[in-house]
Amino acid sequence: MVDRWGKADGHTGDDAGSQDRDSTTTLLLDVHSRGATQIVRPVGELSPATYERLRDGLLRCAADEPAAIVVDLAHMRVAIASLLTVFPTVRDRISNWPGVPLVLATARQSLRTLLDFSAVPRFVPTYRSVNEALEGVDAAPGRRRLQVELPCDPSSARLARRQVEQACHEWGIPGIVTDAVVVASELVDNMVAHARSEGWLRVELRGNALTIAVADADQRPPTLRVPGLRAVGGRGLVLVDKLSRTWGSAARLPAGKVVWAVLTIARSEEHTSELQSHHD
Repeated sequence: MVDRWGKADGHTGDDAGSQDRDSTTTLLLDVHSRGATQIVRPVGELSPATYERLRDGLLRCAADEPAAIVVDLAHMRVAIASLLTVFPTVRDRISNWPGVPLVLATARQSLRTLLDFSAVPRFVPTYRSVNEALEGVDAAPGRRRLQVELPCDPSSARLARRQVEQACHEWGIPGIVTDAVVVASELVDNMVAHARSEGWLRVELRGNALTIAVADADQRPPTLRVPGLRAVGGRGLVLVDKLSRTWGSAARLPAGKVVWAVLTIARSEEHTSELQSHHD
């Protein structure tokens, strides 16, 4: 069993026996991959002392941008049912960026009862086994993604606009082109003018949401400032804020950040994009 981030007390176990002895007072995270999906197996007790450890461990897994995260709860005990809200909390944190699906798998009736009592399955898909969870992840509607490397050059904004427009037409969502092009252009302009670094543009379609993200090498988060009436420029993030459902930034490892914005697709176009996806 591999605990990627060490124990709560800062020490790592040398063998399975030591992990079993300590599991009564801490929570270990066994993380491994099944294809593009990460399986996270918490071992020990979810308690007020280990809540943050589980939450932060799942957030770190999401930062790796796997296709999905399956949490195998077969070896986890729960001290207080309300602590299970850690899973909806994590799902909410990662739903917009990096947009990684989070599902639960449990084979023990006692834990399933607690999950139902806490209403967690209303917010996080829950399956009886890891295999069922993997099948559910595979059956979920696919995501469409485009990623383009960008130089630190004013021409990058023009390249981003062209790529976004092309993607929206290919994916059957032409009605959102105008807003998407503006958002992409403003985010890339910020990359060049403020971060002064190269980076990448990612456009991703999931259900009724189009996510536009731009990465750069500057760790400073963007700040939304409303310029005065006579100010020249400085309205980039104001436009992003106005046109998007939500937007934000996330740190990148080992350095830098991603600034992302989510735009809502009209229901009629969502149906068209689904048909186009099945056709492809």
